[in-house]
Amino acid sequence: MLMDHYAVIVIGGGGGGYPAAFRLAASGKTVLMIDHHGTMGGNCLYDGCVPSKAVREASIMQHQIAGAQFFGVSASLQPTQWSAIRAYKDQVQSARYTQHAETIRSTAGITVLRGEGQLVDAHRVKVIYQEDGSPREQTVTGQDLVIATGSITESAPITGLEHAWTSHDLFAWQDAITALPHDIVILGGGYIGVEAASMLSDLGVQVTLIEREHTLLSSMDQEIVSMLTERLAQRVKIVLDTSVDTIVPQDGRFVVQGRGPSGAPVTWTTDRVLAALGRIPCLPPALGLDHAGVESTPQGIIVNGRMQTNVPHVYAPGDVNGQSMLLHAAERMSHMVAQMISAGSTAEPFRPEEMPLTVFSRPATMSVGLTMAVARQQGLAVYEEQRAMQAEDWALIRGEPEGFYKFVVSKATGRIVGAHAIGIDAVALSSVSHMIVRLGLTPQDVSVMAFPHPTQFEIVNALAWNNT
Repeated sequence: MLMDHYAVIVIGGGGGGYPAAFRLAASGKTVLMIDHHGTMGGNCLYDGCVPSKAVREASIMQHQIAGAQFFGVSASLQPTQWSAIRAYKDQVQSARYTQHAETIRSTAGITVLRGEGQLVDAHRVKVIYQEDGSPREQTVTGQDLVIATGSITESAPITGLEHAWTSHDLFAWQDAITALPHDIVILGGGYIGVEAASMLSDLGVQVTLIEREHTLLSSMDQEIVSMLTERLAQRVKIVLDTSVDTIVPQDGRFVVQGRGPSGAPVTWTTDRVLAALGRIPCLPPALGLDHAGVESTPQGIIVNGRMQTNVPHVYAPGDVNGQSMLLHAAERMSHMVAQMISAGSTAEPFRPEEMPLTVFSRPATMSVGLTMAVARQQGLAVYEEQRAMQAEDWALIRGEPEGFYKFVVSKATGRIVGAHAIGIDAVALSSVSHMIVRLGLTPQDVSVMAFPHPTQFEIVNALAWNNT
C-alpha cells in the first residue's frame, strides 16, 4: 500500500533514476520509485546496452574462432545459432534482474512500483499501477521530485518506417526476434547503427548501412572515423550522403527507396530494415510537465549543471535532459541529484564533454573530451600526439595491431583535454582516459604512472613519456 507522502518521488528506474533513489533511501529518506518495468535498469538492461553487448560478445567470439589458426589452434566454425545466442543474452539479463530484485528487497525505505507517474503539480504525482490484478490510481506528494523517464527511439519522416525493426526487436529481454535475416538495411550511422552493423555482419548477415550525413559517427575524431569506416567497409556496404524516404513491403521482403548524394533515386531490396536513427528524450504529454511548471524543449527538460529544473526541487537527470545520453552519464547525474537533495549542493557541475563515448564495433573506438577540431572551434590552441597500438606487446600477442591512441593537448596549459582511440581494448582505455581528462592531467603527470605489463594500458604512459 502506498503512503500519502514521500520525501522523494522518482519517476523512472533507469540510470537517471535508481542511483539517486537507492542512495537517498540509504540516507534515511522515504523514496517511491515508479517504473514501467517495475525494477531497475531501464531500457539499458531491457533492450539496450546490456543485451546488445552480450550479442556483440557472441559476434566477437564468432570472429575469434574463425581466426583461431593465428594462435596455432585448430577450430571448426559452425553456422550461427541465433536461438542459442538469444538464450545467452536472456540469461545475462535475467541474472541482472535477479540481482536488482534482491537489491530492492534488501533496501529499507524504498518502494519500487510498476506503473506510471503523472505530475499533478510541483509536489503531487498521480500514480497509475496494478494491485492484485486490478488497476489502481493514487495521488501522492513528494518533497522532492526526480524525473528520469529516459529516452525513446527517434523517428523520422519515412513512409513505412513502422515496418522497420528497432533495438527492441534485436535485444529485448525474452522478446527478441527468433531468427536472423539473410540480409538487412540499417538506417543510421551513429553508434547504434555502427555497432549493429558490425555485430550482425560477424554473425553472417549481409549488411547495408545507410547514413544521410557525409560521415559515420560525426561527433567523433574524424581520423578514427576514417579508419573505422575503411575497416568496416571490408564486410559492410556503407552508403553515405543518402536519405531514405520510403519502406515498402513486397513479396515478403522490403523495398527501401531514397535519394543519393546527387539527388538521384536509389533502391535496395532486403529481408529486413533496422531503424537506428538515435534516441530522443521521453517526454510524453501524460507526464504533465506543464502541470508542474517544468520547462522543456524537444531536446529535453531544461536543467542547470546540477540537474535542477526551473522548479528548484524538481530534478531531471539522465537521457531525459538530452545532455549526454549514455548510461554512465545518467548514473553520474543521478548521484549528483542525490547529493543536491541530501546536502543542497554538489562539488561541481556536470560536464557532458568529460563523458566517455564508446563504440563497441570491430574495431572498437572511444572518445573522451575534445577532439582537435572541436577544440579549435572553441578557440583553443591545441596539438595532437598519438601512438600506434602495435607499439605495445599486448596488441601483438592478441594479433590486433591496427589502430592508435591519441592525446589532444592544450598549448596554453599543457593539460590533456581529449583522448581518443581505435583498436584493441579501446573501450577499456576510455576509463583511464576519462580520469586523465577529468583531472586535467598533463603528459608529464601521466608519464610517471606505471601500467601492468603486458596490457594495452601501457600505451597511455608510453605516449605520455614520449611527449614530455
